[in-house]
Formats: sequence, structure tokens, C-alpha cells
Amino acid sequence: MGILFKFVTMNDPLFYCPHPETGILPPEEVHHLVRVLRMRSGDTILVTSGDGTCYQAILQEVTPKKATYRLGSQMPHSPRPYQVKIAVAPTRKPDRNEWMVEKMVELGIDEIWFVKTTHTHLETFNRVVNPDRIDKIATAAMKQSGQFKLPRFHIGVEWSDFLAQQGESRGFIAYVPEKGTASHLLSAAQGSTNSLVLIGPEGDFTPEEVEMATQAGFELVSLGATRLRTETAAVAACHILHLAQL
Repeated sequence: MGILFKFVTMNDPLFYCPHPETGILPPEEVHHLVRVLRMRSGDTILVTSGDGTCYQAILQEVTPKKATYRLGSQMPHSPRPYQVKIAVAPTRKPDRNEWMVEKMVELGIDEIWFVKTTHTHLETFNRVVNPDRIDKIATAAMKQSGQFKLPRFHIGVEWSDFLAQQGESRGFIAYVPEKGTASHLLSAAQGSTNSLVLIGPEGDFTPEEVEMATQAGFELVSLGATRLRTETAAVAACHILHLAQL
């Protein structure tokens, strides 16, 4: 079997900074560093901008409202040799969408698309999907799981526009016809190094949407014998794509 991930040994706490070269941690990271971890000047930390790189750094000035550091060497890190992407019609409950994002980021994901389908309620994008909140959830999950790369988010994309933007990804749609069969994603995704799975909304895809997806090159797949909620299906698909690489 292969290795699913190859991380740096995380002996030092990991912090997120969009621009590591500034040597200044964002205020929300300072609170965790000072109030929770009680770190001081001279302590060693790891800093990432979420682009896949990580640096060792030495804390300099540490106060309740500010923390500066001296950037050190870049830590060795081997990125995954494959890409995992999930496109999902979000649920109407913000906490379920946030749970879904958190778990997919912990597992490891490169892109997350929140798409509009026929059965997607408009209020989902107007009220429920909060980009700032989603970013914070993803950042926390990245740090907790010891990763250095944040996924790219695409929010509120129309179905037809989404299908036209997939480029070189090998596409799968989690949909089994009433009078038909579909291969399980685990076997269908074997050998694919750039995979994208479509997950339907509450009420599922319409036959027209499925037809549009298959015409665009997406393959019908199953996620198993049981009926999964949207957020569970998205997390399961993410995990299955990783398992397909073993």
C-alpha cells in the first residue's frame, strides 16, 4: 500500500499567516498563542500561508495583542501526488455545511464547489453560506490536521457554468438511476490523479441535471447501499477518493 499523506513532524504549534514574510501573526492567531498556549518570546512555532509551504519561526515580541516572529527555514514537505475536488449543493443548515467543510479539509481536499441546482434553495446562498465563516472553519481544520494547504472555494456557481469549467478533472456524479446500476466510486476512481465528485442537494439532482452532467463527461457512481445526507455523502466521497489512491 502507498502512503496517504506525508507530513512534517508537528512538534511545534502551527499558525496561519496570509503573508509569512511580514513576521506578524494575525490578531486571531495571537489570541490562541497567548491565551491558550501561553507561548513566550523565544519559543518556536510553525507558520503557513495555506499555499502548501511551511516555515519554522522564532517568536520575538509577544504581548496580549501582538506577536512578531523571525522567519527561519522552510520545512520539508511532500505534497499529495493527486487532487481531490468535491462539488456539492449546500444544505439549508449552516452548521451542517460548516461540519462538511471541516471534515473534508481534515481529510485533505484541493477544491470545494458550492453549486446551484434545481432543488437548491436560493436562501442557502443568500443567508446560509457565509464565505468568511467558511474560511475560518477551513483554516482551523487545516491547522488541526497538520496540513499546509487550504482548499480553493467556489461559491454560488450556476450548474451550467460549473459543468463548463472542469478542465482536466475526471468527473463523477453520485447518482444511481432507479432502473440501473453504477460502479462504486472506490473502484471507478482507481488510477485517477485529478478527481471531481458531484454531490446532489436534498431532493437529489433532476434527470435533466444528470443528463447534462453525463454529456459533459461525468460518470455515474455509487457511494454505497445506504442513502446518505448531502453533507455525509460529500465527506464520504472525499474519503473514498483518498482510499482509491492506496
